[in-house]
Amino acid sequence: MFGFTLNNQVSSASLGLRLTAPVAIPASVRRADDIEVKGRAGTLTRFTGWEDTEIDLELAVPVRDGLDQYRQAAHELTGSSTIALTAEPGVYRKVKHCEVSELRRELSGWGFFTARLTCQPFTYLTEGLNPVTLTASGTITNPGLLEADPIITVTGTGALSLTINTSIYHVNSPAGSVTLDSERLVAHAHGKVQTDALTDAFPTFKPGINRLTLGAGISKIVITPNWRNP
Repeated sequence: MFGFTLNNQVSSASLGLRLTAPVAIPASVRRADDIEVKGRAGTLTRFTGWEDTEIDLELAVPVRDGLDQYRQAAHELTGSSTIALTAEPGVYRKVKHCEVSELRRELSGWGFFTARLTCQPFTYLTEGLNPVTLTASGTITNPGLLEADPIITVTGTGALSLTINTSIYHVNSPAGSVTLDSERLVAHAHGKVQTDALTDAFPTFKPGINRLTLGAGISKIVITPNWRNP
């Protein structure tokens, strides 16, 4: 039976939920502006990003012994940060927020409701959750179809340089290590935001093979890749 898992921990079955209709799997949609330019054949199209995706879950929950299971399910759904659908093996989605409808009691012993999840535009490969550690220069392969925004923790002290493919990233690490979170566009060291950690754009990994060169003073890097697909 099809179902889902929230936050990589709580399954729909453990909440007593059943899907009453197939889940429509959305595709990522590019956001673009079409600009009229005088004298130009056709419009000028400018890619501006990606649209959020929405997923509707039509759900049934037992209500023979009261509404506790419905309340618990609503709590877990609205508090979720990720969802993995059994209809999409090997990937998960990042949830931005969730709205749960009122409960409809249409059958004896069962209640029905809808959960609408607004998610990031992409699906993320489950294998991208596994940290990769490099203690010397080497390569890492992005199996996704899009550039990945990794989380990279650089261990070393002082002014460091990390090269990814042809891009050199100048990293300031006065406290012995610093974490570069490319998805959130923030750097932090030992729990505190460090605004001067990086003088360049945040690192990304192109699809396919990426070459990493650890500059002098870097003893290791730990990468959470965040591989993703449209």
